[in-house]
Amino acid sequence: MDEEAVEDLVIVWQDVLDEIAAGRPDNLRCPYCGRTPLKVETEGRRTRIGCDGCGKYIEGAFGGL
Repeated sequence: MDEEAVEDLVIVWQDVLDEIAAGRPDNLRCPYCGRTPLKVETEGRRTRIGCDGCGKYIEGAFGGL
């Protein structure tokens, strides 16, 4: 995935990432389909935030999460 595609992906998920970073990981809404809640899974430094409804997700090592 090129840098521009990653930036676009982060922009879509930014509100969700901000809520998690602020300590509010409950009742997060999928930015694609609107389903709630999103599933937040952490393994080591890696975090995966995904939707069981549409299957969209973002995964990575996010600073502060």
